[in-house]
Amino acid sequence: MRIAQVVWPDASEYERKCQRADFAALSASHEVVVAPIGEVRADVAHVYAGRELPRGPFVGFAVPYVSSADVKQARWPLRKAAVPDYVVSPLIEKIEQSRYQPLPEPVEDAYFDAQRSGGLQPADARLKPGATLVVASFARPAVANIIDQTLARIHRFREDVTWNVYTHVPTPADLAGVDVWVDPAAGESDFDGFVAEALVVGAAVVATRTKINVLRLEHGRTGLLVPPRDPNELTHAILAALFKPEVAGAKSAAARQTNSKFRAKQRLRVLVHMYETIIP
Repeated sequence: MRIAQVVWPDASEYERKCQRADFAALSASHEVVVAPIGEVRADVAHVYAGRELPRGPFVGFAVPYVSSADVKQARWPLRKAAVPDYVVSPLIEKIEQSRYQPLPEPVEDAYFDAQRSGGLQPADARLKPGATLVVASFARPAVANIIDQTLARIHRFREDVTWNVYTHVPTPADLAGVDVWVDPAAGESDFDGFVAEALVVGAAVVATRTKINVLRLEHGRTGLLVPPRDPNELTHAILAALFKPEVAGAKSAAARQTNSKFRAKQRLRVLVHMYETIIP
């Protein structure tokens, strides 16, 4: 099977990491190419996008395809655009005879290779005189203010905590050096928290209670969930994760038991089945 991957310019970091994981997993058994929309020559295509797709490029598009977003509907279309055979997301809750289908979130193998063998150590075992504890997040404009407010509150109680904000996709080495990973997502459409990667590596996780994070953190079993845009609750959760080992330890242990759900092979089975069902 020849599979063409199209990464739309507005694709989120979540979609881009899914594309990388899919490319690596699919390439073991299939021919996979990354191509612009006008140069797709394949049995099936997968479009990784952020918002609705424009109609124009898909008018006359002859390749069956799967997409993370639907084609924008025109009120009076002059020419009909080819819509995706499946629109996929990890959050689709109603599964009927529909184009909208759930697709598991993948984590690239490199993060599994970097797993901490013993999980997070208690704070008193990690701290040495003059050392600091590291809290970290992935940067995007919507979370900047909540990070600033929360860090100011943390510093009322502790001066030995620093907060790293990564402007690049955090690597396994980055996450391995973090004591608590925080996703202060401001909205339901923000999937870019890299919570799954932090769980896999073994960092303690605090995240906003969005639907994607509830799913990732097993309703709070594997990490701490807090209300959105609430720096007070976020501060308490971070301090608990740092200085209450009985809290962070139990959740890290639960995460190690369930992290296999993020293996790319879990997603691969679903993805290949979708591709095979739409190829003429």
